[in-house]
Amino acid sequence: MTIVGRLLQVHHLNRRAPQLAGLLAITALLQFGAALGLASVAGFDEIHRIVDRFQWPWVFAILGSIGLSFAGYYYAYQGVYTVEDGDELSPPQMRAVVIAGFGGFFAHGGTVIDSYAIKATGAGERDAATRVATLAGMEHGVLALFGCPAAIVVLVLGLPAPPPDFTLPWSIIPIPGFLLAFWLAERFRDQLRRRRGWRRRVGIFLDSIHLTRELFRRPFANAAAPFSMILFWGAEVFAMWSGLAAFGYHMNVAQMIVGYSTGMVFTRRTGPFAGAGILMCILPATLYYSGAPFAVAVMGVLLYRFISLWVPLPFSLAGLPILREVGKKGVPHAEAKSEPPEHEPAVGHE
Repeated sequence: MTIVGRLLQVHHLNRRAPQLAGLLAITALLQFGAALGLASVAGFDEIHRIVDRFQWPWVFAILGSIGLSFAGYYYAYQGVYTVEDGDELSPPQMRAVVIAGFGGFFAHGGTVIDSYAIKATGAGERDAATRVATLAGMEHGVLALFGCPAAIVVLVLGLPAPPPDFTLPWSIIPIPGFLLAFWLAERFRDQLRRRRGWRRRVGIFLDSIHLTRELFRRPFANAAAPFSMILFWGAEVFAMWSGLAAFGYHMNVAQMIVGYSTGMVFTRRTGPFAGAGILMCILPATLYYSGAPFAVAVMGVLLYRFISLWVPLPFSLAGLPILREVGKKGVPHAEAKSEPPEHEPAVGHE
């Protein structure tokens, strides 16, 4: 097995300092290697011209937006924990877990830390899996609430970009998709609750849709989670817009949202290495097809990704002892049977 393979086999919580340093080096190489490759496509002369137009005050706008997005993420995360009688971690534990998920580096695919943390509150295996899926659904579902109206605005105004294969899916699919998912969840989730195998996984997915529906149905009862997630994505969108503005390009907001929403195939929490390399390759392309000059898109995404990925990292490292404590509490539950005993209360069962 290769060195990288051995590094990826163990969860980041259990790394020693040299291993963490190695993974951080890989993350940096992926991020800047992707940027260098895209810069060569854009042309280094054009990149140099764009860099000469750099306006550093926009860095403060990005930093402020990232801080605001963290506040939104924190309360959205808290709402997912507490909806339908869920339990909370202590404030220091919650902060450490949320910072790890927000920065993405320690999230390890967006499941392990969340699962450990939820189990540490005393939740059963199924409840933990359901709430982890709910968080992922909230992230992408609320992002769709940005992409859908933005795409409709682009179509109504007749803007030349993004192309229809970007705008039409965003304008047509989200609302019917939400309604169908909510109906399927309420119709079939009880029938699949005690099943095994793939039916169990479908049942957990439907339970997570039910919890998402409850969060939107009673938004102020659970740390205002839907509004907090809207704040998170709104701040992230503004941070991305500011990244482009830092290089002198003030992009049409609707076009930018469609390009950004299309390029965010996963979040920092769910992507490997917090999306380093992959998002750096995808976002400039989708922003370019949405109307941004390619060189500006490359440098704007590089600036946005650099700040959003590396600024939270020291805080995640500072919270590592707390994360390890949470992980130890979660491990016994993780080794339990995959199916809950008959007396375990079902998530969201009424």
